[in-house]
Amino acid sequence: MPGTLIDTCVLRELHLPRPYWKVRRAVDDLWFEDIRLSMVTFAILEGGVTELPQEFKQRRVRGWMREIRRKLGENLLGIDYETSVIWGHVLTSARRRRLKLPYHDSLIAATAKRHELVVMTRNIGFFAPFNIEVFNPWAENQDTSYDFGEEPAESFSQPGSTSAELSLPRDQAASSPESLDSQTEAA
Repeated sequence: MPGTLIDTCVLRELHLPRPYWKVRRAVDDLWFEDIRLSMVTFAILEGGVTELPQEFKQRRVRGWMREIRRKLGENLLGIDYETSVIWGHVLTSARRRRLKLPYHDSLIAATAKRHELVVMTRNIGFFAPFNIEVFNPWAENQDTSYDFGEEPAESFSQPGSTSAELSLPRDQAASSPESLDSQTEAA
């Protein structure tokens, strides 16, 4: 798989107390260096953080966001001139086709198209119409050629795994599983 842009819904899934094993397996099969995130994902997360009821939960999630930014470095993709031009094309194409495409997903689509990335998401309908390669780890086995293997016995990410690198530390996530739920419902 070429470089992979992880959509917000995948990050949200990894923060659940028992993330869907196929999502965890698909992320673990990636080299961390091949993972990309859009700044748009961080905007979505920040929007959700501000709605968290307790300040300590806000600090915890913002601390995790800073750590992910540090780990990803140049693999955290912003909106540059080329991306904004592609975004305009995506919006125009969606409007002509009468597709309802959320702005944040259209920006993520433009980012993926600009950098020729595969998007890992469950929202395939927001990306596939624009000739963007999509990988849906929630797909049924007959709908994908990806070999997930067998369901593991453990329901959590193993320390040092790629999915663990993208998750809040277990002790924090276990005490606050709802911390990312509210902020990414729309993603």
